Amino acid sequence: MSAAITIHFRDPKLTALCINSLLVDGWAPILIWDNSADDGRTLRVLQEAFSETPGIIWTDNNNNLGFGKGMNAAMAELERLGYSGPILLVNNDARIIKGMHAALHAPLRAATLPTLVAPRIKQNGREHGWLHYQPWLALVTRKHLPGSFAYLSGCCLLVHRIDNTQPLFDRDFFMYGEDVELSWRWEKQGGKLVLLDGVWLHHAGSASTGQASVTYEKYTAKSHWLLAGKLTTAHWQTVLAQGLRLPSLSLRAGVRALRYRTLEPLRAFINIFRVNP
Repeated sequence: MSAAITIHFRDPKLTALCINSLLVDGWAPILIWDNSADDGRTLRVLQEAFSETPGIIWTDNNNNLGFGKGMNAAMAELERLGYSGPILLVNNDARIIKGMHAALHAPLRAATLPTLVAPRIKQNGREHGWLHYQPWLALVTRKHLPGSFAYLSGCCLLVHRIDNTQPLFDRDFFMYGEDVELSWRWEKQGGKLVLLDGVWLHHAGSASTGQASVTYEKYTAKSHWLLAGKLTTAHWQTVLAQGLRLPSLSLRAGVRALRYRTLEPLRAFINIFRVNP
């Protein structure tokens, strides 16, 4: 068996569905990291629902650390408790399909390098595998563009490495964009990325924040701006990347403002230039 982690955020029913899918597929232990910042109110609802279920580890975190920091802390907690094998990181708005445990572990049998393994994703009626990021223009596409690189979505990753006490995700990201930076850094440091064919995950997508919400727009825009510095190696490259992505980010904000009939995308774009947005 292998451990799994999901981050709970204020919706016990949503997280419960994720937990049940993990249990059916044989993942254990399952650590639930609470990012709700609601004094444990919604976590207690989950604890009561699964009070008779062995193999679940509950955390009493009082602050919302964001996705990356939360996962980093949860992985370190598992290591502290004595677990040091591969760990599945999965969003609480995702559903594991039975049989995924064996499929995700198959590539690790002959693995000699740190490895990230991911399934393909079914989301909002669409299917996708590799995503691509164009670091100069801040474009996310399903097909390769000149200068872009492939990355694995962070909504479901099996992590195989030696030391899980070390941070996996860059701590400068609160949410969104950390999977882009991780995939880029992982390969730069000699790790391997594996996307499985014929293995699928159901993902609601932005269930905790909502499309075009203040939170979604704020952190998406901020992550694109952060990535300008994370994916470059010299100050002049960072400045160039920031300048080149301004047209695409402003266009993105305008299109989303019209599509969702809200000013939040435009406000988020303007806020990336503030010191403390």
